[in-house]
Amino acid sequence: MKTNTLYNYFILVQKMILYNLRIIFANKFIWFLAGSVLFYLGLSVIYVFSNPVSRMEDLYGVFLFSGILLVFYPSVFGIQNDQDARTIEILFGIPNYRYKVWLVRIILIFTIAFLIMLVFTFLASFMIVKFAVAQVTLQVMMPVIFLGMLAFMLSTVIRNGNGTAVVMIIFGLFFLILSEPLRRSQWNIFLNPFNPPYDVNEVTWTVITLKNRIILITGTIICLLAALYNLQKREKFM
Repeated sequence: MKTNTLYNYFILVQKMILYNLRIIFANKFIWFLAGSVLFYLGLSVIYVFSNPVSRMEDLYGVFLFSGILLVFYPSVFGIQNDQDARTIEILFGIPNYRYKVWLVRIILIFTIAFLIMLVFTFLASFMIVKFAVAQVTLQVMMPVIFLGMLAFMLSTVIRNGNGTAVVMIIFGLFFLILSEPLRRSQWNIFLNPFNPPYDVNEVTWTVITLKNRIILITGTIICLLAALYNLQKREKFM
């Protein structure tokens, strides 16, 4: 009896994962995936031919923005796609909606992004300059996950994909403009842990990087909880 229960649970989880994968890869996600690949390949080729000496810290930005492209569409337009397809009414009818559906989808989105980023970093490590692939991928994914979760949270408030996209672009441009003034700051979302300022010693930079990652992780958790809370307000999405 217990074996049958576990088997049925496994089948249910498998079907849920396959269902959500079809949703994630539907519509325009494939174009963002293609854009991420082209962005990565294009800048990597330009970097190789324009820099006689390859450095890992220069590749971090390529990985970061490739990762952002991967999570942008499903995080920003996921709620609107459910509304347009009229599936959100069905989803709100499932008990513990926030845990059984969107939480699984969010995990899948970032898992897919992580696996693709592993491929990107592995290729760069093999073809351009040697570095610790796992470490670099994890460092890149922290701001990517934070921005993706922030976009998801905002989508539950704005409830419009285009509006959320505009807000996220403005937010990103704001921090890009401040990236140089905030270069030594733990509050810099785009902080590159592999490129310490020349006037900051290694120990201090390690502390700044650690605090920055703690801030990003904390922000990610807060955005996730806020998004799941907003999704309980059924009347705002119907």
